[in-house]
Amino acid sequence: MDVIIDTDVDFDDYMAMIYLLQHKEINVLGITVTGCGAAHLSKGVDNVRNMLTLFDAETQKIPVFAGATSPMIYSNVFPYDVRSAANAHYGVTFPAVNPNPYTETEASQWMAETISSAVNPIAFLLIGGGTNFAKALSQLNTNSLSNIGKVVMMGGNLLPEYISPGAQGNIQDTLGKTPYYTNAVAEWNIFVDVQAAQRVLSSGLDITLVALNACNDVPITQAFVNQLKEIDTSAATFVTQILDSPTIVGGIDAYLEFWDPLAASVLVDETLVSTEIFGISIVQTLNEANDTSGKIEVDAINGSPVKIAIAANQSAVFAQYLTAMAEVTSKEVAYV
Repeated sequence: MDVIIDTDVDFDDYMAMIYLLQHKEINVLGITVTGCGAAHLSKGVDNVRNMLTLFDAETQKIPVFAGATSPMIYSNVFPYDVRSAANAHYGVTFPAVNPNPYTETEASQWMAETISSAVNPIAFLLIGGGTNFAKALSQLNTNSLSNIGKVVMMGGNLLPEYISPGAQGNIQDTLGKTPYYTNAVAEWNIFVDVQAAQRVLSSGLDITLVALNACNDVPITQAFVNQLKEIDTSAATFVTQILDSPTIVGGIDAYLEFWDPLAASVLVDETLVSTEIFGISIVQTLNEANDTSGKIEVDAINGSPVKIAIAANQSAVFAQYLTAMAEVTSKEVAYV
């Protein structure tokens, strides 16, 4: 499967990207970076490029593109502490500095050009808010849309008013930090660019939205981390070092969930989650006193039909992830 990954380069993005890079059935065509999420844009691009040195010289040539510097609307951002940790790649050392030259093409332009010229459908993993992909869609003609295969996006939540048990938003609990937004109903990937999310989810493409409803079923446990530590591959070693970092380790068995790696797993195998189609729209209006921007509203009549992952099989998700991490591939290089 040919895949393009769009990322904001948070800790769980590394888990998702490395999983797909390691997976024998996935061919990553390129990675696009947004500056609208966890890492700042230039840091994120550098970090992804250097992460590729976990793998062989050919994999290190996978192009990495700088994309959006700001959301399409508003200026919602992650807290300073979260961005600082992401910029510093959680204190974990990359094997090397990527020796390949930077790619100068802007991310959405490259996406659009690649889609337009594709021979086989391209799948997309959106784990950074969707700004780059939304901008790419605006550059495509109707015929080119058929070159887009399935799209899996991590984001959003269906509140208890729409589904039982429902999932609350996570804006006010970001890696254990004190909230500074009043929004209590949205999820971060949608919240950072509500307009981009609406454009993506109303596009009519084959989209699976991996919502917090499903992610809540797959908390990151110490038992999972211990199993990962038993795997002697460069991919597994790097991921365990991220999870053991001071910023992240306190969230194990607490508030951390398998957010982006769950979306990556679903891209490979949708049977890991239960899905249901809802007609939805994204609240666009920002009200700082009582903010509901980014809230997913269910509207069976006027909303755009989207397939939403509402539950997940934790043991099956972990088993698939660990199996891929243990796969000894020709792409790996030695890493300690």
